[in-house]
Amino acid sequence: MKRAGDGEMVTDPFLIGSGLRSLRRRRCLLWAVILLYVPEIWVTLAWTHSGRAALITFYVWFLFLWNTVILVAFTRCPRCRNYYHIKFAFPLYFRHCRHCGLAIDADKRGAL
Repeated sequence: MKRAGDGEMVTDPFLIGSGLRSLRRRRCLLWAVILLYVPEIWVTLAWTHSGRAALITFYVWFLFLWNTVILVAFTRCPRCRNYYHIKFAFPLYFRHCRHCGLAIDADKRGAL
């Protein structure tokens, strides 16, 4: 896979499109993990009636959330190869690259 170095931008639409698809899948996974929390706790409490079981379920869910946040935060932009969501100290999950401004749906809109 061609990598950009020293400020060089990747211009191949296929590489950029596949990178954006991967980024969108990771972001969907993050939303799935976030939305899974309430039903997961509800089912745990309904089945076990135990605060301890709910706490263990929360810790397991939190580990999944932590790993997913790290996975998404440190995804590289397919065009500029910098971190897509991080520009300074912490991630901001906007829909465009924090460095080159590549939109997350640029391949769908034909804006490559």
